[in-house]
Amino acid sequence: MSQPDVCRRAAATAVLVLVALITLSSGASAQVAADSSAEPTESLTLRDCVRIALDSSVDLRIRAAERDIADQNVKEAWGSFLPSVSFNGSYNKSDRTDYDSESPVYGPALQGFETVNGDSVYIPYETVIGTRTSDVNIEATSKNWGGGANLTLFDGLANVNRLKAARASRESSRLWVDYTRENVIQNVAVAYYDLLRFTRLREVASETRDQAAAELERTETYFRLGSAAKSDVLQQRVRLEQTKYDLVVAENRVRMAIADLAYAMNRPLADRLEIDTSPLSTEMAIEDVDRLYAEALANRLDVIGSDYNQQAAAHTAAAAGGAFWPRLDLYARYQRSYDESPYKFGSQESDAWLWGAQVNWDIFDRFQNVAARGRAKAQARISEYQHEQIRLDVQLEVRQFHNAMREAIEKHNVSVETVTQAEEELRLAQERFRVGAGTQLDRITAEVNLASAKAEEAQAVCDYLIARARLWRAVGRLDEMGRESE
Repeated sequence: MSQPDVCRRAAATAVLVLVALITLSSGASAQVAADSSAEPTESLTLRDCVRIALDSSVDLRIRAAERDIADQNVKEAWGSFLPSVSFNGSYNKSDRTDYDSESPVYGPALQGFETVNGDSVYIPYETVIGTRTSDVNIEATSKNWGGGANLTLFDGLANVNRLKAARASRESSRLWVDYTRENVIQNVAVAYYDLLRFTRLREVASETRDQAAAELERTETYFRLGSAAKSDVLQQRVRLEQTKYDLVVAENRVRMAIADLAYAMNRPLADRLEIDTSPLSTEMAIEDVDRLYAEALANRLDVIGSDYNQQAAAHTAAAAGGAFWPRLDLYARYQRSYDESPYKFGSQESDAWLWGAQVNWDIFDRFQNVAARGRAKAQARISEYQHEQIRLDVQLEVRQFHNAMREAIEKHNVSVETVTQAEEELRLAQERFRVGAGTQLDRITAEVNLASAKAEEAQAVCDYLIARARLWRAVGRLDEMGRESE
């Protein structure tokens, strides 16, 4: 090769290197600019997510409002034991005109009497000598005010039972607030672990894509050296494109999981979340199911709340039975009045006191009380059946989530061994392909098996975390699910 050719080749090589450096520099600058313009990603732990959800939960606000209603019902029930006091007052003024009203006209007259002596005596007086017609205007003013009090001494213990029912309902409402809090925490935990699952699967998909790209580069090198066929290169390219597609799917699932977690946190507009991945290293353990079931019956808030609902319904039925007893009331009234009417007879101003006792007993009210008591008793039976059903549901939930945890543990143990085996199979497949003793299909199959094993391992861990969160809610371990983060 002549000296000018060598110089031209060197110059061309220098130009290509310079162009490559400029391209890489511009790409890096664009990447830095894109990263700097991107919004900072919010990093949240599970405790942070739980705290945000509890602060903004609509369900919790509704339950809190229902608890406030129950508090007011207790206050109302206590008020039934106090006397009712009322005040009344009125002021009336009238101006009435009677048109063409006839009135008598009086004139002088004499009436004569004879004395015992025979003398005549005349006494003057007035007598009606006619009538006249005129318009008459009448003004009148009246003022009345007074007050009264009424106290129920006996009503068949209806007020006592209403108070007991209201207090039981209040306790049930308070427990339902806490149970709703547990459900909010559980929903956030499940969404959080789902996001953790898909984040890990995205990492596996990214690692698999990078591995497929490296294998493609290695296969192309073998092809240039003549130790691999063109079909091997094509197969590996197809494999790389498949891994790229899998990564796109994994990215979409991460975005959906972020949306689900944001919804559980009552933040539907949040689209960028970064979570803590340390739960993936959680040590897996399982407890005795019978002990968990006993713990659930003792601590589960909806079970305790349904028991209070049952008590409230029983007291309500007893209160309905009070209507069959006579009612005894004490009362007192005071009334003061003032009337300036010209047609008023007697004193224009007066006052009066009235007090006494009153007994009322409904002998026949067209079966109203009978029907009311029947409905109350039926509702009490419904509450009892609902309590029994909740206890059965608790047993089913505990066993279901306990089994899910056990399956996840076994699945994780198998997947760990499978990952180790798949890594070794991939290494052997690569070595066999390198020396010409294996096919490209064997190597691709080993890659797929390794990616599947890593995905199964991540799935098993997240399945365990989700089942544990649900089991803790089913057992009533609110503290372990993050109550301290409130």
